[in-house]
Amino acid sequence: MHLKQSWTKNRLFFKILLYFVSLLIPIVIIGIIAYFNADQIIKKDTSEKLTDNLSASSKTIDIYLSMAQSTNNSLLLSETIQQSLRPYPLLSDEEKVKLPSILRAIAGNRNPISHFVDSIFIFVDDQRIYLSDGIADFDVFFDKFYKFEDFNKDFWRERLHQSSLFELLKPTRVVNADMNTYREVIPSVTTQYLSGHLATMVTTISIPTIQTTLQNNSIFAATQYMVLDKNNNVILHSSGLDERAENDIIALASPEKQSNRAFKNGDEQSWLVQTTSDYGWKYISITPVHAFNQESSSILTLIIWICISLLVIGVAFSFIFSFRLYNPIKNIRDILQKNDNVDEWQQETRRSGELQMIGNSVNQLIQRHMDDNIKISTFSEEILEQFFTNLLKGYRGPHPYSVNTILKEIDFQDGSYLCCCFIIDFKDRFYHEIVEADRLLILEKMKRLLLGIMKKYVNCYLTEYEPNLYVCMVNLKSEEDREQLEQGLDMVKTTFAYDMIYCELIIGLGKTYEKIEEYSKSYSDAITAIDKRTDASKMDILDANHFEIEQNYYYSFLDENKIVNGLKSGDIEGVKAELEGIIALNKSRGVSFHYLGALLVEFFKTGNRYITDKKQSVYDFLDDHEHASLSQPELLPSELDRRLKQIIDFYDKIIAKTFSKPESKSGTLVSFITDYIEKHYEQDLYLEVIAGEIGLSAKYVSRMFKESTGTNISDYISLVRIAKARELLVNTDMKISDIADKIGIFSRTTFLRLFKKYEGISPNEYRSAHGVKEK
Repeated sequence: MHLKQSWTKNRLFFKILLYFVSLLIPIVIIGIIAYFNADQIIKKDTSEKLTDNLSASSKTIDIYLSMAQSTNNSLLLSETIQQSLRPYPLLSDEEKVKLPSILRAIAGNRNPISHFVDSIFIFVDDQRIYLSDGIADFDVFFDKFYKFEDFNKDFWRERLHQSSLFELLKPTRVVNADMNTYREVIPSVTTQYLSGHLATMVTTISIPTIQTTLQNNSIFAATQYMVLDKNNNVILHSSGLDERAENDIIALASPEKQSNRAFKNGDEQSWLVQTTSDYGWKYISITPVHAFNQESSSILTLIIWICISLLVIGVAFSFIFSFRLYNPIKNIRDILQKNDNVDEWQQETRRSGELQMIGNSVNQLIQRHMDDNIKISTFSEEILEQFFTNLLKGYRGPHPYSVNTILKEIDFQDGSYLCCCFIIDFKDRFYHEIVEADRLLILEKMKRLLLGIMKKYVNCYLTEYEPNLYVCMVNLKSEEDREQLEQGLDMVKTTFAYDMIYCELIIGLGKTYEKIEEYSKSYSDAITAIDKRTDASKMDILDANHFEIEQNYYYSFLDENKIVNGLKSGDIEGVKAELEGIIALNKSRGVSFHYLGALLVEFFKTGNRYITDKKQSVYDFLDDHEHASLSQPELLPSELDRRLKQIIDFYDKIIAKTFSKPESKSGTLVSFITDYIEKHYEQDLYLEVIAGEIGLSAKYVSRMFKESTGTNISDYISLVRIAKARELLVNTDMKISDIADKIGIFSRTTFLRLFKKYEGISPNEYRSAHGVKEK
C-alpha cells in the first residue's frame, strides 16, 4: 500500500528516472556501430596511406630518374664536353692535356645524385672511357672493372652508332673482377652527336638505393615490394617473396595508374597496392592484413570498457539527476496548485500529464510579460542601430520580430531606399585651436546634428558606421521625397559651410533601390562616388547616378597565377606592380568600393592558399590584428592604399620565409623545359612560348637554363630538331623541305644552315652517307 501511494504521488519522479536510464541504451548501440565504423575507417585509412606512401616513394624515384636524365643532358651540352670530347686518335697533344677537365665535369654532375647513382661514364670511341675518377681503356673497363652481365663490350661499342636522347635498359649486374664484387644496377643511356661524332653517356642507377627508398617510406615493417618495368619484367623484389608469389603478383599487375586489391600469399591474406610512374614502372607493395588488424582489436577492447564505464556512471547519475530535477518541479507544482482548483488540476493532469500541466501554467505566467518586454527591447536605439548596421553589411541578424514588423514600426515599409554618406575630415586647426573638452562635445553631437537636419526633410535613420563616417539610410515614398532629400543635403552643406576652416565635409549619394536588403549596394555606390571626387576645394554632392559603377570585381585565374609565380620567383616588385595594375584596372572600370574591399580579401586569400600549399600557417606571418584587418571586406577610400600596403608587406614576408634560391630548383626547371621541347619541337617554339607555359619571365627562364646546361634554349631547340631530322633522313625518304616543316623549321634555307652547323655536312650528304636516296 505504501509503495502504491508513493508511486501515485511521485509518478513524475519515476518517469524522469526511467527516461534517464533509457538514454543509456544507445550507448551500447553506438559502441557497436562505432566499432564496425572504426574498423572500416582504419582499413580504408590504412589502404589510403599505403597508396599514398607508395605513390610518394615512386615520385621520389621518378625525381631521381629525372635528375639522372637532366644530368645526362646537362653534361653532354656543357661547354667542357662540347669543346674537349672527341675520339682519342683525333686529339692533339695539347687537347690531351685538357682531358682532366672532362673528368671534373663528370664529377661535378655526379655530386647532386651521388647516393642514387652507382657510376657515370662517357665514351666517344672504343678506346677510352671517361669517368669521374680517371680515364680507362675501353676493353679493360668493360672486361674487368665494370663488366655488365647482360651487356658485353660489343653492345656498348654498337651504342656509338645509334643516337638516343634517354633510354633505361633492363636491370643487370656489374662485376668488378679484380675486387671479386658485384652490384645490381639499371643503366640509363644517352647518345648524341658532339661536333660530328656520336658520344654515349651512361648513368648506372643503384637498385639497392631504390629498394631502400621504398622500405624507408613504408608504414609497416612487414610490407614487401616489387618493381616491374613497362613490360612487366622484374626490376627488384623483396627477399621474402618466393617465385610463385612473384608470378601471381605479375599476373595481377594492372594497366591502371593506381589500384589496390586483396591478395593471398600462400595461407596469408595480404593487401596489394600498385602505382605506375611516369617512366612506366609499376611499383607494388604487399602488406599482410594482420599488420593493421591489431589496431581494430585494440579499439574493440577500448570501446567495451568505455561502454561499461558509461553504463555504471549513467545509472548512478540518473538517480542523482532525477532527484534534483524532481524536487524543484514538485515545489513549482505545489505552488501552482494553490492558485488553481485542485480537482481541476488533477483531472487535467490525468489527461495531459503532470509535467505538461506544469509547463502550461508556467507558460501562461511568462507569456503575460514577454510581449511587452520584447517589444520595448526590440525598438530600442541599440536594436535599431544593430539592425541598420547589419543591412549595410549585407545581412540580417537574428531577431524575435520579423523584418516587416520592424519596418512597420519605423515607417520604412513602402517606397525605395538609398544611402547618403557623410565623411568629415578634420583639419589640423581643429586639434590645435579647439580644446579637448570642446572637441569631444562636438564629436559626440555630430550624429545628432546630422540626423536632426535630415529628419526634417525625409524619413531616415543615421548611424556612425565608422569614426567620422556617418551613413544616412533614407526611405523615399514619392518623387517629392527626392526633392526633399536634395533640400536636406543643401541644408547640411550650408550648416557646415561656416566650419570649413576646421573640417572638410564630403557627401556621397548612392543609387536608389527597391528592396531594403539592397542598402549595402547603395552604401557601396556612395563610397565609390566619393572616391571619384576630383576637386577637393568644393563641397559638392557626389551622386553615384553620375558615374558608371560595377557591382563586381575583375580578378582572373591568370592574374592570380601571375601573383603566385611572382611569389615563387621572389619578385616582390613584380608582384607589387601586378597588384597595383589589377587595382587600377578595377578602378578604371568603375568597380564599387564594396567589391574593391572584396578584391583585397581575394589577394589575401591568394597568399593564404600559397602558404597553405607550403604547409605553413598564416599566423606564422600575421598576428591576430593583421589577420582580422586583411580578412575584412569593408573598405573606405582613405583605407585603400594602407590595406594594399598591408597585402604587399604580407607577400614580402611570404617571399622572405618561403623563397629558395633558383639554383635549388634548376634541375626540375631544366627537366621540364627539355621535356616540353622534346614534345613540342615541331611547333613554332621559342623562349617566350616556353616561359609563358611555365608562368615565369623569359629572362629568368633563359638565365636558369643557361646556368644549368651551359647552352641557350634556342640552341637546345635546334639540337633536338636536328636530332629528329637525322632520324627522318635515315628512316624515311621524305623531301628535305618536308623534313624541315616536320621538325618545326619552316625555312629550307634555315634548315640547311643549321644542319651544316651542327653536323658539318649537308642533309643530302648525311643521307647518302647512310645509304638512303632522296625521294
